[in-house]
Amino acid sequence: MHDQDRHGDSTQAVPAISLPALLAGLVLPFCLVIGGGLALQAQRMAVFGVPLEIIWMFACFILVPACLTICWNLPSHARSGTDTKQVR
Repeated sequence: MHDQDRHGDSTQAVPAISLPALLAGLVLPFCLVIGGGLALQAQRMAVFGVPLEIIWMFACFILVPACLTICWNLPSHARSGTDTKQVR
């Protein structure tokens, strides 16, 4: 940002991420992919000749974007302007 773009304001509001958004957008997809893959790797099951962990990975192609959509659409206090941090 250039000095002339600041218009005399040295601080700007940065939205704080909420815990549910962090869980839905980062922790849950990580657990789905890594935890599900490791848990299903121990099982030697197949559905129509396809190993179950491969089916799970393809299911994660849908589940992870669904988690990120939920995270994006969660109501946030930061969007309403009630919970912001001032950054210099």
